[in-house]
Order: sequence, then structure tokens, then C-alpha cells
Amino acid sequence: MKRLLKKLEALSISERSIPFLLFLLAVLTYGLFFWQRGFYWDEEPWTWIYYRLGPAALTQTFSTSRPFWGMIYQLTLPMIGPVPWRWQALVVIMRWLTALLVWAVLRQVWPKNPHPALWTSLLFLVYPALGQNFVALMYTHFYIVLNCFLLSLYFSVLAIRIPSRRIPLTIAAVALAVVNLMTMEYFYFLEFFRIVLFWFVLDMQWKEKIRRVTLLSIPYILAFLSVSFWRAFFFKNQNASYGYTALSLIRQSPMAGIGSLLQNIFFSFLETFFHAWFFPFQSVDVATLGPHTTALAFGLAILSMLLVGLYLFCFSRFDQYENKWVPQAFILGAFAWSFAGGSFWLVGIQPQLHFSEDRFTMPFMLGSSLIIVALVGLLKAKPKIQFALLALLIGFSVGKQFQVNTDYRRDWATQRTFFWQMSWRIPSLAPDSAILVNDLPVTYSSDNSLSGPLNWMYSPAGQMDHILFFASIRTGVAYPALEPNITIHINYLAKVFDGNTSRVVAVKFDPPSCLRVLDPEIDSVNKLLPELMRKAAALNNYSMINAGSPVMPPPSYFDPEIPRGFCYYFEQADLARQLGDWPRVAQLGDIAFHLNDYPNDPVERFVFIEGYAHEGEWSEAKELSLESYRVSPSYVSPLLCILWNRIDRETPNNGNKETVMNDLLTKFSCVP
Repeated sequence: MKRLLKKLEALSISERSIPFLLFLLAVLTYGLFFWQRGFYWDEEPWTWIYYRLGPAALTQTFSTSRPFWGMIYQLTLPMIGPVPWRWQALVVIMRWLTALLVWAVLRQVWPKNPHPALWTSLLFLVYPALGQNFVALMYTHFYIVLNCFLLSLYFSVLAIRIPSRRIPLTIAAVALAVVNLMTMEYFYFLEFFRIVLFWFVLDMQWKEKIRRVTLLSIPYILAFLSVSFWRAFFFKNQNASYGYTALSLIRQSPMAGIGSLLQNIFFSFLETFFHAWFFPFQSVDVATLGPHTTALAFGLAILSMLLVGLYLFCFSRFDQYENKWVPQAFILGAFAWSFAGGSFWLVGIQPQLHFSEDRFTMPFMLGSSLIIVALVGLLKAKPKIQFALLALLIGFSVGKQFQVNTDYRRDWATQRTFFWQMSWRIPSLAPDSAILVNDLPVTYSSDNSLSGPLNWMYSPAGQMDHILFFASIRTGVAYPALEPNITIHINYLAKVFDGNTSRVVAVKFDPPSCLRVLDPEIDSVNKLLPELMRKAAALNNYSMINAGSPVMPPPSYFDPEIPRGFCYYFEQADLARQLGDWPRVAQLGDIAFHLNDYPNDPVERFVFIEGYAHEGEWSEAKELSLESYRVSPSYVSPLLCILWNRIDRETPNNGNKETVMNDLLTKFSCVP
């Protein structure tokens, strides 16, 4: 072992390999199974708006928040297209570029020692607190802005190192700084980090250094002040989403306001530094993640740890370099972290390590990584321990990001299943109809988000004829209560939706159960459903479903079609039931119950029970009824009573029917 270590120590790895190391780590962290991820959160309606309503509608959408950021979307969306895997691949490249630029900037700060720049870029790349890197279309644009800022820092520092090219480099740096300041608020106050960089890059007496830093900072300060003036006095929607909560509190009660601000800063540090770097080592819920995925995540963590550890060990000898950089890294990290939170603390936002508040950890990545590197640098007498600690942090951060990657892939699979089953059951929707659904088992998309693909699927191009609501969220917001004939008015910025609670299709989707359009007669008393969905079932209006229309497939980015198992035949049978096509219901039942698949909700058998009964196949109807009853007698028997009373009303009397009816009504304790 000692002989192997000596051989490894003798190896010399050039700095030219660092971009390749960072790229490999970016792929391991964010690129695995990228083709199995899709669109999430705001990018779903934005995609629909751009490709179905048009570029002008997207401009309108961004006009109340970040109009210049919206202009970047106008450039990228037509080039990349509504194809999720392309955006997923692109965001990995953009994430890699951010780490590469961090390394390039810090390499200019410490030209005599390559270690702090390398270590910081590695930690920055895998920062475990930010779990939204897989929202690829949106975060590609986040990282475009961040890369503009980092490239601006690099050019401004390079202007000091290369005096002969100072003017063009400064012009480029200022232009990129303006891009950052005009488009977003996330990295707004990080602009002051540039002044601290100048201080450490310049090597001279402190009095002369103050003068030089001041002169060098003037163009960037002027740019900052100019954009801030525009935001304060000319941008009408500066506070459309958030008000200056901290400033308001300070004006009302200075001591209480300052105390609240300091508390916010303290908890932000706990989250974005302490909690962030301990986050990868938290226990894993194997039951939720699955044993195979857990093993894969752990194996990936070990692989990444070994890869990084081996690279760091072979990279270079410590005795070749000076080690005076540690205090500087502490100072740089402290300033970078402090400046990062300015935009959030002014409006009272506190970063947290769960979706969707973890997006606010993004500006803290650089400062948090620098502080960790400075702490590791304190162990300069024990380089092997340094390598081990860094490799451990990086490796387990990669494993943590893979766990998040798995959650996103599962969410996308759930979305695809939802919309494909909807297309099987609902070929077409009448205009101005709303889909009322239970809280779907997805984390990274809301009902507001999913209204995008819903309209892509059912609305004509240029129109917004439909809306999707989670009943538990929108009751009391979109309408006061789940009652008929209440107006629904939603301003979607690009379009306005006007509907009515009497034009509702109530849907339940809780996989592995099939998507099910709720039956007003049965599901309004179905205690297997939450109370709100029972109320929603009573509103269900079948006439909103144009059952005889050609099937509208989901948007092409949901391709390919999911496998046609039991749920496919259930949806087709339920559609046939709505049309009164009982022979087709029975025919589909014959196929469905001979598959290597089965119902996951006892009510899924009801459509086939009804179909077999209408076709006079009473023994099959009876057997399916008993199977449903055995799942949960106390909950299912009242529903079966309602079903069989309806069958009794709608089918002619005969001896077989009466025998089966008597047996089942007695079995289910139905009240005459």
C-alpha cells in the first residue's frame, strides 16, 4: 500500500486536466439519466405560452417580474425547442461552466497555489443545498446570468493582470455586469464582491491599494448605481412579487426590525452553510427511495469520492506552494456569503433546504464553498486528511444530488402517466372547463404549472380554454366553496381564464391506481376519497367531455406513450360507459382481466360490473362485485349498493338478474 501511495504521489497531473475533471463531476452529479427527466414547475406554463400562445405572450408573462430575463428566453427557446432532454443536457453544461469560471477567477487571486481555486470549484459544483438543478429549462437561464456575472469578474481581474488589454476587458466586464444587474436579483449584491477580489489581486502597499481599488471599482459602481436608479424609479413592477419587508419593519420599529433582520441572517447561515454541508450525510429513507436506488446513490458517492480523492492526491505536492491563502479564503468567503443574501433579506426571504425555497440558496454557493475550503486549509500540515475531507464532502454531495435526481425522474414519470391516462379517458374538453383534481403525488409541479400542458393538449393554439385546480389549494381562492354556478376567474398573465364551477370535470389520480373521472352518484359518498373530492365529485359534469371527438394526445414531449396496461382498458371502458356502449365495455373487460395487471382501487371494477350487467353476463358482474367488496367491506359495500341500484334501474328484469341482485344486496346489507 505504501509503495502504491508513493507511486501515486510521484504522478504529476497538469492543471489542464481540471476542466475535464469538473466536466466529469458535473456529468456524475447532474447528467445521469438526463433523458428520463422532463419539464417542471414554471417552465411548464412558460413552454406552453411560448410555443402555443407565441413569443409576445411570453414577453407579457415576464413583464411583471424580470422583463430582461424574459428576453433571454426569447433567444434560447426557438433554438432548443420543447424537448426536455435537450434542456437537461444543456443545464449540465451550464453548471459545469459556472464551476470552471469560479476556478478561473480564483486562480487569478492565488496564482502561486492552485489548490484553493480547485477545491472551491469542486465544492461549488456539487453544492448539495440546491436541489433544483434538474428544473433544466429554468436553471439554464439562471446559470446564463450567473455565468455572465462570473465571466465579468474574470475579465475585471484579468484587466488587472494584463494592463495592455485593460480597456477592452473592462468594457466587456462592465457589459456583463449590467446583464446580471438588469435581468435578476439573485446575484445583485454580489457585485460588491468584485471590490474584495480587487483588493486581494493587487499586490502593493495598502494606501496605494486603496487608491487603485477605488479607481478600478468606479465603472462597476456607476453601473450598479445606474441600474439601481432604474429599478427604483422607472421599473414599475420592481416589487410585484415581494415588498421590502425588512425596511418596512425597521421603519415601524427600528429595534424589532433590526432584530428580525439579524435573526434572518443567522438562520440563513445555518441553512446555507452548516445544514447545507451536513445535508448529504442525513439518513436515507430506504422505503421511499427504494433499496436499488439507495445502493446506486451510495455507490455513486463512493465512486466520486475515490475519483476526487485520487485526483487531489496526484494533483501536486504541497511543499511546492505557499500556504498564506487561508485567511484570504476566509475573508473572501465571508464577504461572498454576506453579499449573496442582500436581495433576499430586504424582502424577508429565508433560504431553506426544501423545494421550492432551496432556490434561494443559489447565491450562497460561492461564499459557502470558500469558507469550507478555508476551514480545510487550516489542516495544511496534514494534506492527506485535507484530501479525505474534501473527497468525502464532494462524494456524498454527488450521492445526495443523485437522490434528488431520482425524485425528479419519478415526478416526470407520474406526470406522463397522468396526461396519457387523461388522453385515453378524455378525448376532448369543452371550452371554459376546469379540471378539478386531488393533490397529485408530485413535488416539483403545481396545479398552476400543470395548466400549461393541459391547455397544450386540449386548447387550440393561441387560446387558454382550460384550467387545472387542486381542490385543497384553490377552494376559497379561485372560488369560495365547492358549490355549483360560482364564477372562476384566473389571470394567467399571458391569458385570462373565465369559467364556472358548473363546468367542471372532477378527476382523481393516485397511482398506482388509474386516473378516474369521478361518478357524481357514487363518488359523492365514497369515503375512500377525501371530503373535498367527494364534494368535487358532485360537481362533475360529463357533458364537458366530448366523448365522441378524436383523441387529443398529450404534448409531444410526453412521448412515447406509456405502456397500455390495465389502466388503458379501464379508461377506454369508462369512456365507452359514458357513451352507453355496453358491448365495448364488456369486450374491454374481457381483455383487461386477462392481462398481467390488475386494479389498484376497488372502484375501478365498477365500470366493468356495470358493463357485464348490461350485457346480461351476470356471473361476471357478481364475481367482480365480490372482489371489490373483499378489499374493504365497510367502505365499498355502500358504493356497491348504489351501483347495483343503478343497474337495477337501467336493465330489464329477468330471472338471472333477480337471483344475482338478491344475493348481492343481502351480502352488502343494502337498504331497500
